[in-house]
Amino acid sequence: MRLLALDATTTTCSVAYWSSGSVRVNREEIAGRRQAEILMPMVKTVMKEAAIEFEALDGIAVTQGPGSFTGVRIGLATARGLALAAGLPLAGVTTLQALAAATAPAERLGHMILALLDARRDQVYGQFFAADGAPAGAPFAAGVDSLPGRLAPICAPGTPLLLVGSGTPLAAPVLAAAGWQYDLSGSPPYPQAATVATLIAVRGFANSAATAVAPLYLRKPGVSPVNSGPAGN
Repeated sequence: MRLLALDATTTTCSVAYWSSGSVRVNREEIAGRRQAEILMPMVKTVMKEAAIEFEALDGIAVTQGPGSFTGVRIGLATARGLALAAGLPLAGVTTLQALAAATAPAERLGHMILALLDARRDQVYGQFFAADGAPAGAPFAAGVDSLPGRLAPICAPGTPLLLVGSGTPLAAPVLAAAGWQYDLSGSPPYPQAATVATLIAVRGFANSAATAVAPLYLRKPGVSPVNSGPAGN
């Protein structure tokens, strides 16, 4: 399988090329708000280093969000444009799935994974995952104060958590104050195209591409999620 993966959902952009069982070329760059400026040059650089033409790829993968509204749109538009131009199928992965998948197996053991992205104003985008990476709940947008209440129906008291993502500094004090034990993942706090490519390849590209790729925003621009517990999505 020859796969090109893109991510532009946060302040870091990345592009990766997967072939023959592993990521062969990977590029990352701090984007700030320059996703539209740097993403396509990064794609061209990766394709040049991989010495492959778009038509020779088997598919394209991209992160669907949540994240920066502008970044999500730019990443999806770029991936769709490339897929359409080359006649390739497109597959998507959420940023929260990518964060959870990037954690090391040894870190996950015996833990409930909580993937978190900073959504500003003391709010997070989040999702719980079992130690094997399977979703343990739907993705949500909420205030950090709601996290202890969201945990109660998902796992037994005393279950250690593994926190990953840029929302960790916001969530950790709240969880600690509520008596939840946690460990911090050593993986990067942002999604990576290399992880997206690996995750799609392991799942099977055909299976992933069978689902339409749509943006996952979780909230509208300028709208704050309700900070009132598990029901406040």
